[in-house]
Amino acid sequence: MDSTLDDRPTLTWQEVATVVARFGEGFELEKMLPSERDQNFLIRRPDPISGNEDRVVFKVHNPNDSPDFVELQSLALERAVAGGASCQRLLRTTGSNEAVETLTLASGRACLCRALSFLPGRMLAEAAAAAASEQERAALFAEVGRSVGRVSAGLQGLEHPAGDREFPWDLCACEDVITLRSGDVVAERRHILDGFLERYRARLKPVLGRLRRSIAHNDPNDHNLVVASSGSVGVLDFGDILRTYTVADAAICMAYLLFHISPGAGLLEGVLPFVLAYHAECPLEAAEVDALFGLALMRVCTSVSMSAYQTKLDPDNEYLLISAQPAWKLLERVVAEGIEEWAPAFFRKALGFDTDGSSGP
Repeated sequence: MDSTLDDRPTLTWQEVATVVARFGEGFELEKMLPSERDQNFLIRRPDPISGNEDRVVFKVHNPNDSPDFVELQSLALERAVAGGASCQRLLRTTGSNEAVETLTLASGRACLCRALSFLPGRMLAEAAAAAASEQERAALFAEVGRSVGRVSAGLQGLEHPAGDREFPWDLCACEDVITLRSGDVVAERRHILDGFLERYRARLKPVLGRLRRSIAHNDPNDHNLVVASSGSVGVLDFGDILRTYTVADAAICMAYLLFHISPGAGLLEGVLPFVLAYHAECPLEAAEVDALFGLALMRVCTSVSMSAYQTKLDPDNEYLLISAQPAWKLLERVVAEGIEEWAPAFFRKALGFDTDGSSGP
């Protein structure tokens, strides 16, 4: 399965309305929601009894998404919800009770479609930026840890053949992807990536063989996490799901939380509430604690490498250059603060592991 940006569907509301009606009558389009590879329609219909509105996300999958891969996303979503995670609910057609419908494009290719409940709230990126104090941010990060930890815990034990796939955003492939794309990075910054790769090979690679692997969400970034008015955090978009390191979700989410640590605060101390809360929901093993921060940094390195590659393909796209700047600043900050080497010991101590990596009494 290899969904490409070029194959992203570009349907109109009129073209999907007939399929939407299979999930219930009376829906109308509210607006389009952003998506990199798919098409998301936010739809609504009034509830005559309560006076409220039902709001639903109608997702048209990329035509490269196979039935097996869409099935995996649905199974993972349902398992996460059953495990107590706050996620969208999978809706079914009114007549045949199907979770997936098919829509045929003008080209003759078929797109699979699903209807999912809408989770209202602010994106974590916005909520974290608006935090009025370090205490407010810490409480928010702890709630993120609980939510993402429940998803990770719910997915453990899930087996599905569609989870075994090649994907550039798989942390298991981070070294190869960064090495492949490093030539696209501007020369004056290439040494930063080289340094992270060197430390990855020296410190992380010896640990990787001891990491558990399982199916993971693989993209709990700050635009896939929604903060409700109650403060609870919902987890969106299982479209990057695959079999990878079990600790991947914790590492990837940490990578995006690091962007929101103010310059005067310590990076490790800033993400500690997240790590503690995640560990309470999905206990980490000693080797995973040792690899956690390093893998988070490799996610950031993957991001700047892929951005450089995309900029090479589209050199006039100023957004790509601007969006990569916070990631470069974070990497430069990590180097300046020199925290990579002692991050494992910091988190081992905080989580109650002895310095030799064994669990405390």
